[in-house]
Amino acid sequence: MTWLRNFLRDDRGSTPIEFVLIFPVVFTVFTASFESSMFMARLVMFERAVDETVRDIRLGVTRNITHQQLKRRICSEGMLVRSIDQCVNDMKIWMQPVNTGNFVMAAPPNNCVDRRQPLNLNEPPANEFAFGTENDIMLVRVCLKEEPMFPTTYLSVGMSPEPDGTYALFVTTTFVNEPG
Repeated sequence: MTWLRNFLRDDRGSTPIEFVLIFPVVFTVFTASFESSMFMARLVMFERAVDETVRDIRLGVTRNITHQQLKRRICSEGMLVRSIDQCVNDMKIWMQPVNTGNFVMAAPPNNCVDRRQPLNLNEPPANEFAFGTENDIMLVRVCLKEEPMFPTTYLSVGMSPEPDGTYALFVTTTFVNEPG
């Protein structure tokens, strides 16, 4: 019985035990805060790039631009991307005029690019992407897939990853096509 009492009183090795119990919690909080701050920085820069590009479309600076050129323009507006080509491949743009007769807006899709599908470089159909005419109110929804820095962070941050392990960043904006 004395050996049990001596064993329970022995405090050697208590510091490593505390470290082993506390370190995973602290490290998880650190990675979660770092990942969420990078996620927010990417989203803010993505929103700015879309706003700058939409401003050029609205003012008529950018005319007769294709869907692929529009994606490339958004990706090159100072975003935090690994490569412009990868950004273009991971982006989906939905743009449609709003019916001003009854202001019924088509619901923009909630889906984004599926990396598991083959890449489609063709122009999207007219029901997904149209520039509209003069004085049309346009509704734009842009989605971009981003890789997480720490793939297991979604457990602590609460962001739900897509089936392909990425996160979808969505930006929605409206503008009016200027006349002329």
